[in-house]
Amino acid sequence: MATIIRVSSREICEINEMENDIVKVKRIDTLDGLLDSIKSTRFTFLLIFLLSVQWALAAQMFVMAAYLAPFNNSIGGEFTTIQDEWDDLPKLASIDASEFVSSATFAGSLVLGFFPGVLSDRYGRKPIIYISLLCIAITGALSALAPSFLFLVIVRFIQGFFLNSVATVNFVHCMESVAECRRYISACAFGLFWCLGYMIVAPTALLVCSWRWLIGVHSIASLVIGLIFLVVIPESPYYCVSQNSRRKLEDFVKRAEWWNRRVYDVDFDAIMYEGHRGNGMTRTTIAGSLLFIVRNCRLLILLLVVGYTQVATLFAYTGLSIASTALEVGDANWNFVLSGLVELPAYCGVPKFIDWIGIKIVMLVVFTGSSISLIVLKFIGPGIPALFLIVWLISKFLVTASYYVALIVSTELFPTKCRSFAVAFALTLSNIGSIFGPHVGALNEYLPDLAFIIFGVALFIATALIAIFIPRNTTFEA
Repeated sequence: MATIIRVSSREICEINEMENDIVKVKRIDTLDGLLDSIKSTRFTFLLIFLLSVQWALAAQMFVMAAYLAPFNNSIGGEFTTIQDEWDDLPKLASIDASEFVSSATFAGSLVLGFFPGVLSDRYGRKPIIYISLLCIAITGALSALAPSFLFLVIVRFIQGFFLNSVATVNFVHCMESVAECRRYISACAFGLFWCLGYMIVAPTALLVCSWRWLIGVHSIASLVIGLIFLVVIPESPYYCVSQNSRRKLEDFVKRAEWWNRRVYDVDFDAIMYEGHRGNGMTRTTIAGSLLFIVRNCRLLILLLVVGYTQVATLFAYTGLSIASTALEVGDANWNFVLSGLVELPAYCGVPKFIDWIGIKIVMLVVFTGSSISLIVLKFIGPGIPALFLIVWLISKFLVTASYYVALIVSTELFPTKCRSFAVAFALTLSNIGSIFGPHVGALNEYLPDLAFIIFGVALFIATALIAIFIPRNTTFEA
């Protein structure tokens, strides 16, 4: 007996609209083909947005100390700093104890920051990123409610464990989830949100007027972005294939179909077979990667050189960023905003210049320029305010470009079997520079603007190492 199903006219219209919206595409049997088929769709740009916006959070973790515990408590106005609340903190040599709020975060990243990348290779990009965002929100809330300075430093140290996840793992997730032709746009988006996150700290501080609320706002933003990320973003398709997880790859495609209103004819069996036929997505262990590098003297030297370049650049970067509110010229808040704004051309321009003239030449130019400009600052001094501020901003731009190109070269210099290890090692090592950078300004008590000389010399040494050891062609065959 036939069953009669009554369908309303409204439901018929909705079915017709769906049939009209659905566009079938040709059969897809490779992972690159899948990503290429969605390269210009809403889903791809949503992925780029939700992953790159996390760099705004990472940037704030890097530079927030410029307001939490500024040099010589230089913010002024109605904003309450850590020095204002705990005015009995001791000084260690010439270093104000409150400044350890910044270095504690980088110390935590140095101690355990390597593990998020390792865990993301084992358990997936998505769960590690979400757990890290959640932990950043929780530790941030505890920091905002800290009953004592010691408690604050300990919690900030723990928060540093998760910094690398929102700084690197999500970047890897994005590059594994978009077509190759969209990776430049993705890199620019990450740089844009880094600069926006950096600059937003100043107006937020002026609005909330308290270091506790400044940390609290960051915690709330981390929680909200983490929850949206959990609901919307699927696992990296390259990771799905490397782990032979067809179910997660199907989930990626279903989400793309839902957002794009299209049906993709995907041959999942062919994609999974291709992924395990030896196309470079096989994993190696940490011990295996380390052993491979140690046995190759050239690779070991390159790893140490790249590691030092990142230490030197972050040494200068964090020192300049956190000191931006303590310059003797201009307004503290505007100086901070401008120091973030000048970074944007570096993030967008460096990849293009690398394509035009080669990565080694770009490295030599920006490293040499940054070292010279920093040393020149020592001799200009704040006696000529306009010139000093202009050269200072140029130095900040060049230091940012130096760090970015050092990061790029670390991803291109090493063979596939040890690339992830090399990048993670260099990034973790760079935290040494971040730990000490904020405290160099204390040496200015002994010699005015001595910090600029120290930053410049550190970058000059990096320039010499680049000239000697970094090959002109960064593609290493082994």
